[in-house]
Amino acid sequence: MTTLALFGAGEFLPWARDVDRWCVETASVGGDRVMVAPTASAPEGKETFDRWARMGIEHYEALGLRPEVLDVRTRADAMDPAAARAVEGARLIYFSGGDPGYLAETLTGTPLWRAIAEAAASGTALGGCSAGAMFLGVRAPFIGREGVGRWVDGVRFLPRAFVLAHFDALDSYRAGLQALMLDECPPDCVAIGIDENTAMCGDGSTWTVSGSGGVTIRASDAFSYAAGDRFEVDLVS
Repeated sequence: MTTLALFGAGEFLPWARDVDRWCVETASVGGDRVMVAPTASAPEGKETFDRWARMGIEHYEALGLRPEVLDVRTRADAMDPAAARAVEGARLIYFSGGDPGYLAETLTGTPLWRAIAEAAASGTALGGCSAGAMFLGVRAPFIGREGVGRWVDGVRFLPRAFVLAHFDALDSYRAGLQALMLDECPPDCVAIGIDENTAMCGDGSTWTVSGSGGVTIRASDAFSYAAGDRFEVDLVS
């Protein structure tokens, strides 16, 4: 069974502890190894990458787990067989935030991504926040100082999902941004809007909402769900 947690924002903060506990308790892989992957933040430089790595290490150590940093910053790093070997046997692999398009282009078609997908299929939990959630769907934007630059294919781990993080805050970044981004959703996919400090946890079709915000599902109709709500939406078939 797939164990998956998609965060809109707020990784490694106290509210997220229950979600991460759920991930490791639900994963069918044993042990206490967690791989923290700040890859999406690499375009912002070493200081930012290292800061997210430290936050992840401290967060998971406080939960009694044994975190390691997946030091993958470029596509060349993701092509290295050593990176693929590093994720073997992990109980949870977690991608923190940054640039979704960069993350998708860095990992798509690499030995590392194949190893991660195989691990998830075998019972390793997979978590992602902001960019780390968005790249798992069908499309992912490159986000620069001027906003969304271009869209690229996601890794399609969730082949029916068009994931938008920071959903409740998008219009505060730029007026009308939420609608503009929703317009990029392919017609055969489901738009998933996840608010900040909010996560949806599930197996690919059955989900539960955690955190202080909500999750908005838009297909032929629109539905909103709050913390504690359980809902069904198949994103994998």
